[in-house]
Amino acid sequence: MIVTWLGHSCFLLKSKDGLTVLIDPFQESEVGYALPHLEADIVIISHDHDDHNNVEAAGEKADVIFGPGEYISMERELLGVKSYHDNKRGRLRGPNTIFCFELDGIRVCHLGDLGHALSKKQIEVIGRVDLLFIPVGGIYTIDAATAGKVMEQLHPTIAVPMHYQTAALSFLLEPVDDFLRGREHSGPQESLNLTGEDLTGEDLTGEDLTGKDLSGQGKVVVLSCPTAEKPGGSID
Repeated sequence: MIVTWLGHSCFLLKSKDGLTVLIDPFQESEVGYALPHLEADIVIISHDHDDHNNVEAAGEKADVIFGPGEYISMERELLGVKSYHDNKRGRLRGPNTIFCFELDGIRVCHLGDLGHALSKKQIEVIGRVDLLFIPVGGIYTIDAATAGKVMEQLHPTIAVPMHYQTAALSFLLEPVDDFLRGREHSGPQESLNLTGEDLTGEDLTGEDLTGKDLSGQGKVVVLSCPTAEKPGGSID
């Protein structure tokens, strides 16, 4: 599986057999990043806010997955877990869906705009997490400290931070630095290449991240985005 960060909370995942999953594509005018032309098989939307709900970005043929529940799409099982966009049970910013699914033998969990630490029931439903996409920028989601608590709750093998301040972002969030401080991490790197057999990712320096090295450590990998550090988020 190849993982590419397209900015904010948006990721493109491509399996070894060519299946593409797009998660939380944004309305460009609302975020400040630019999206490349995309054609995805599945598009997953964690909640109906403009910085996460640009279904059209996935192309006309994408199967749209939205809201809590159990789904089967392209012969893949996906699970949407009910959660909230704030720590007031949604009274401030509404609902949020955590999505879990398996691709190339890797158990993926995307937390969307999670606004609170997880309950015991949510932890049990989510289950094993190999690859975790976690918001860390605070203000509208969990902050760095709560993100650390969620890491301890889920014990992911690899965690990729998202939803934090960059030069391109058109509204204020906290930077990723607070989350990274004191944590072992690698990157920024252009993409993450993983297999279920050995959970191997190669960063820009050629260093390998193996399942043996990462198991139980919650290794943090920072991904780079071509438009993240450009004011206005333009694509050259």
